Amino acid sequence: MMDGYQRAIITCTFLLPSLAAADYEGDLFSYSLEQLMEVEVTDVLTKADKRDTLSQHIPFSLSILEPNNFYSPLLNSLEQVDHRVSGLVITEYNQVTPQFYIRGVGSNASGSGDDPSVAYMVDGMNLSRPGFHRQQLFDVKQIEVMKGPQGTLYGKGVIGGAVNVVLNKPEAKDYSQLSLGINDRGWDAHLISNRRINEHVNNRVSIAYSSSKGYLENQVTGAELSDTGDFTLREQMAWRAGDHQLEWMLEYGHSSSLEPARMYVGDIPYAAFGGVGLTPYANDWDQVAIPWDGSSAREYYTSSLRYQWDVDYGTWVSHTFFTSGDYEFELPVMPIDFNPSNNAGEEDSWQLSQELRLQVEWREWSWNAGLFLSREGIKRDELADFVGLVSLLGAAPLLTPDTPGTTFYDSTNDVLNAALFAQGRWHFAADWRASLGLRRDYVKKDFRLSVTGGDPLDIGLLNSADFLIDTSESWQEWSYSLSLDYHMTEQLMWYALVSSGFKAGNFNSLATSPQSALASSRPESAVNTELGWKGFFRERALQFNGAVFHMDYEDLQVFAGVESEANAPQADIAGMELEVRFRLRQGLELSGNYTYLDTEFEHFLSPGSGEDLAGNRLLRAPSHALVLRLNYSWQDQRQTRYWVEWDGSYTSQLYSDPQNARGSRIPGYTVSDAALYLQPAGAQGVMALWVRNLFDEHYPLHAFGQEVFLYTPRGSAWNLAAPRTLGLSFSWDL
Repeated sequence: MMDGYQRAIITCTFLLPSLAAADYEGDLFSYSLEQLMEVEVTDVLTKADKRDTLSQHIPFSLSILEPNNFYSPLLNSLEQVDHRVSGLVITEYNQVTPQFYIRGVGSNASGSGDDPSVAYMVDGMNLSRPGFHRQQLFDVKQIEVMKGPQGTLYGKGVIGGAVNVVLNKPEAKDYSQLSLGINDRGWDAHLISNRRINEHVNNRVSIAYSSSKGYLENQVTGAELSDTGDFTLREQMAWRAGDHQLEWMLEYGHSSSLEPARMYVGDIPYAAFGGVGLTPYANDWDQVAIPWDGSSAREYYTSSLRYQWDVDYGTWVSHTFFTSGDYEFELPVMPIDFNPSNNAGEEDSWQLSQELRLQVEWREWSWNAGLFLSREGIKRDELADFVGLVSLLGAAPLLTPDTPGTTFYDSTNDVLNAALFAQGRWHFAADWRASLGLRRDYVKKDFRLSVTGGDPLDIGLLNSADFLIDTSESWQEWSYSLSLDYHMTEQLMWYALVSSGFKAGNFNSLATSPQSALASSRPESAVNTELGWKGFFRERALQFNGAVFHMDYEDLQVFAGVESEANAPQADIAGMELEVRFRLRQGLELSGNYTYLDTEFEHFLSPGSGEDLAGNRLLRAPSHALVLRLNYSWQDQRQTRYWVEWDGSYTSQLYSDPQNARGSRIPGYTVSDAALYLQPAGAQGVMALWVRNLFDEHYPLHAFGQEVFLYTPRGSAWNLAAPRTLGLSFSWDL
């Protein structure tokens, strides 16, 4: 059977002639080669503050990524976004449970009663359930990473920041583009078709499919873990007539995977429990021995309707957003060759959000004010099965109908969120601007939880008795922002910012007792103080931005492993960020960004154990994160166009639990990606030869300490990231 490299060579041989088969009628690069050939660095428009604004005029830290094509092989997933933005960390318990952290703020709980602390948005509307966050990135205009609390304009779940995916919109012209790619693990296909229906209506269809085989072989089942298939279909229509604009989007997605690629890392288990026989492939990057394979699957529908009406005194904007879907997962808790202990779950949810706002420009003033309403319905059934662990520890005789070693957590949560908000900006002097924002959020949760099963060991892993609770709670909170910016020159802005954020309280859907279920976590609150600058230098050949910040965090919600959820009464975050783009010469750009973080729990007693966690680092908060990028483009004498792209990122060590346990430590890692794009003169297509994880770095997407299960002195379950992957892609104008 041919391997991936042989497939790439054969495909290249057959498809290269077709690149020059017809006249080229358009630029396949969204971020064009001509743009890179300019000597000046250009600014980017963003709607991060709910209006069209140049990013260099936004008075808070904002990173914007622009794909170089409607499908970019080096920017096709959230993991790639993570590698390009320092200060952003995205880990995965499994593919339907990603965890977003910005500046050390995020959530490690995804039960029906929980909310994220970092929002994932599509065109500015929050997709609330984490199970739908890991999506294919294609036909995307830009990805915006907003750092720090954004509570004034975006509400309760944006206390740490947000990742906003801005889609390409229908255009008033006819064209179609196709991209086909193969790599040493699979293949992918992407198609867009844009049509001008008439002078008022444009339509755009986008389709993506990818299939990749796994990279960690399970020697017991013969499966390749992390084998994944993903399909997305998106329909968009835009209508414009006079002062009225209407944009509609409908998206369907389905994915399935054998995952996670979970391996055992660390010391050999205790001999009394089987020693090396439990983990015959410990610390092996290619194979593992587990009696069964984990899996996940997801299906969702999303629809968005945005209406804009320009009137004499301003602009009315209505944005309606609906999503509905379900996902399921089943995965081994311990990566050992023994009777399995597993965690499985199913979740069905829907979300309907409506925002209505008025934008006004008047003399030296501009402001936004509006109303936001959202309803969510969540039904989640989860299983914790520790029969294998009980047997491993020699306690199988304790398994009884009353204490079966398994627990079923069946929960529902109905959420109502209503808010009023306003944010104004005042140009009060020639070079000075001030802004003030206020938001009042009301959140109500109706929560129901049924717990059945039991823990024969009575060590707190599972419930000790069946119980049922049916309760509700509501919270109200103000969020605010105050900023002052000074434009020292047309090219340099200094700013000072104080902003707050809020996240509603939660209910633990994996509670082991009625008391812990009813003791809902209090709301989170944070106040961020930030000083920064954004500027162009050397005749706009250099863009250099920076910020220093400090965040006081109260009642940080933390899921403390197998114990419970709790509030860390006080946490402290301080840091610095730098971002640079430099056109060294025509066609050559060096860019990068760096984040330094100093984080700690100031007061926090671990629930259950009572361990004092004060002084520990916050979860997924590396001290140092560095990203470097190099882009170089040129044309030869035959007018063949080339573009070389290289990305490198370094992330220092971080922890995936508040105890900062050895087993939860993710060591520092370095990842590099590279691509060469080629377009022959007059060709209608572009060829890309690319490689992800160039130096085959071994690092985890998630680390789960195994000492708590007693069978090992120091061990960890790693969800292994993908190894080096070499691919070849072709894109055509049809």
